[in-house]
Amino acid sequence: MMLFHLLILLISSLALIQATIKIIHALEKISHFFALRDFSIAFILMAVATSLPELFVGITSAVADAPALSLGNVLGSNIVNLTLVIGLVVLVSGGINARSIIVRRDALYMAVFATVPILMLLDGLFSRIDSIIVLVFYFLYLTRLLSQRTAFKERHNHVTAKEALLNFWIFIAGVAVLLLSAEGIVFASKRIALDLGIALSLVGMFFVSLGTSLPEIVFELKAVKRNQSGLALGDLVGSVVANATLVLGVTGLIRPIEVDFLNVFLAPVIYLLVALLIFEVFVRTDKKLVSWEGLLLVLMYIMFLLTEIGLQYYRPV
Repeated sequence: MMLFHLLILLISSLALIQATIKIIHALEKISHFFALRDFSIAFILMAVATSLPELFVGITSAVADAPALSLGNVLGSNIVNLTLVIGLVVLVSGGINARSIIVRRDALYMAVFATVPILMLLDGLFSRIDSIIVLVFYFLYLTRLLSQRTAFKERHNHVTAKEALLNFWIFIAGVAVLLLSAEGIVFASKRIALDLGIALSLVGMFFVSLGTSLPEIVFELKAVKRNQSGLALGDLVGSVVANATLVLGVTGLIRPIEVDFLNVFLAPVIYLLVALLIFEVFVRTDKKLVSWEGLLLVLMYIMFLLTEIGLQYYRPV
């Protein structure tokens, strides 16, 4: 049965990724039709779109009385984004410019917003009040982005009304597939946790987070290839913020998250805080991410995996 559950998880994750890619493409076309600025596409539309897998997994896991899966997925996804994803993008592209003052400022806001939920988890409970607070943080973040919209250029890509309508229906169909695939992921994850005898949150941290983070890799690689490093970094920053605030907030609002913080989440939290610090330093040093920094970030993710595998032998379910 273990192989069967892994197959369900794989198929559901692939469906989730494909649906997200279709949604991202549809939102790009729709945003071009309405002539939205670059900041709307990178920081709001794309950051939210690439976080849709985490959001749908969070909602589904909360409804299924397994909110710890979403917490593990959020922590794992943010670690993946700040190490493996951006590291691979930097290595493939040969370097990413981070000269924009806005990107560097938002990297600092990202570090703060990603740390706040961690502080709230120290008592072992992410309550509905905590959820409301982080959701307020998210909307404050969006408000701040709206205040700096004049720093981004207008889009003039021509998209007809017919194309926009078609992409709207593609977006709706993509959301439906996301919902169904999220159901499959939650079902398979619960069974895999039982099969392996590990905490459900760890399944979210390892297996699910890799799958839900693939849309970020796709979008950021495309942005870098088009010489739009600002979009890639904007997507990274926006995704981490959305995961830590919007995704956790919605999940906790539906069902509060109880965790064994010291046994399960201490090591991942330490890795996440270190990754946030290293990314902040790299973005500000010479205002560019270079190849050796990308390699270091990828190696850090490998160290995270090895650490968690080692700790699993001493960690209760």
